[in-house]
Amino acid sequence: MGTKNTNIAIIGAGILGTTLSYIISSLSNSKIILIEQENNAGHHASSRNTGKVHAPFIYNPEKKNGLAKAALFGYDFWNNYCMAKKINFKEDGIMEVATNDKGTKTIYKHLEWGMQNGLEKKDIQILEKKEVESIEPNITCQSAILCNRDASVDYGEITRCLAIDAFKNKVDQIMNSKVIKIENELASNKEITLKYKQYPCNSCNSDGNEKEIKCDFLINAAGGSALDIVNMMKLNLDYTNLYFRGEYWIAPLKYKYLTNHSIYSVPEFQQFPFLDPHWIIRSNGNREIGPNACPVFSQHGYNTRINLKEFFPKIYDFAKGSNIKKIKNMFFKKEITQLVLKEMLSSLSKRHMINRVKKFLPLLKSKDFIRKGTSGIRTNLIDKYGNFITNPVFISSNNALHILNYNSPGATGAFSIGFVLAFKLIEKGVVKKDKEIQTHFFKEKLIMDCIKEVKISLIKI
Repeated sequence: MGTKNTNIAIIGAGILGTTLSYIISSLSNSKIILIEQENNAGHHASSRNTGKVHAPFIYNPEKKNGLAKAALFGYDFWNNYCMAKKINFKEDGIMEVATNDKGTKTIYKHLEWGMQNGLEKKDIQILEKKEVESIEPNITCQSAILCNRDASVDYGEITRCLAIDAFKNKVDQIMNSKVIKIENELASNKEITLKYKQYPCNSCNSDGNEKEIKCDFLINAAGGSALDIVNMMKLNLDYTNLYFRGEYWIAPLKYKYLTNHSIYSVPEFQQFPFLDPHWIIRSNGNREIGPNACPVFSQHGYNTRINLKEFFPKIYDFAKGSNIKKIKNMFFKKEITQLVLKEMLSSLSKRHMINRVKKFLPLLKSKDFIRKGTSGIRTNLIDKYGNFITNPVFISSNNALHILNYNSPGATGAFSIGFVLAFKLIEKGVVKKDKEIQTHFFKEKLIMDCIKEVKISLIKI
């Protein structure tokens, strides 16, 4: 069995894990290994999303101030990085529309939130019906927010570029490798042993070669598998994963000039703004409708075959211990039941999904949509009471950092969150800062302002 020794092992080469590997290797000479079960960085959620650099007007500043600030700074981080790397950063803005009085009240609340979260008057404004018609004549609504500080990118391309930059910083990257066991002593600072299987390629059916990594510190940024890593380390957190598949339909060329902006509707369920289907203009110019959020049984449940394969194991997992009680508690909540049923109907019926967008884009016809876009899986934690966890969870122990439920601000906030976590590790003595802050992409002031403004709570165990 081959053994690698390192200072820091990072599990997961999604956009956050890859960004962390780049940031830490830019600040420190620490030996770092980045391990990923797929054959390339950003293979799953980091490449399967709307591609938006979101402005923070949908975040309640009293409940999500730190995450809102992460999104705010994220715009400048990604703009600077993409400019330096000649990656398309399309400053196309976004419009959130309300079709009734209730939605209009939310629009004004979102304007207030946006200003409290750091947006300026030039970034965001309220539009009345006639003002919307002058900008987007094909939109039907009562009122809208127009936000100019919103952009479109290809996060998959960005993640792969970051992986190259991390490699140039001498980060050792191990792909096609799945962690199968972790040996550690929770209450000590002793090294952690990761046992993993490395496969010749991600499509092979061979058993793979078992190898191991010994590290001083572990960063768990494994996305949909992060809870599995926590369980391997026997932390006994009372969480369960639920998976939602976001689905898209690609608009035909006849709709290319239907709008100039991506159009989002006011979320029906305020705590789940990711659910309602939107009209999306991607960085490559494609127009799409999506995503809905259909419940599935696996973090890889992109199709029916995989979901059927995972159905019984997931049901068994739910039935163990208190999990079945969690699920009962969750589905006894009227709002959750309505949410799940609506999303499943949107998944089963293209017409139903398109009709949800037709409320504000009435020229759409469901028969015109014949090609599906790339689906993505969102993993959401629920607690022991069956409640959805709506914020990321950061758990710190003597020799590990676990990042769970990292959905929002997601890719937008990856650099912001990455810098804040890296400097917390420096304060803790895990990382020795023996390099000056790299200013090739970012001015030092941007980084230091971000660290000051973006507040993250670490749960210590």
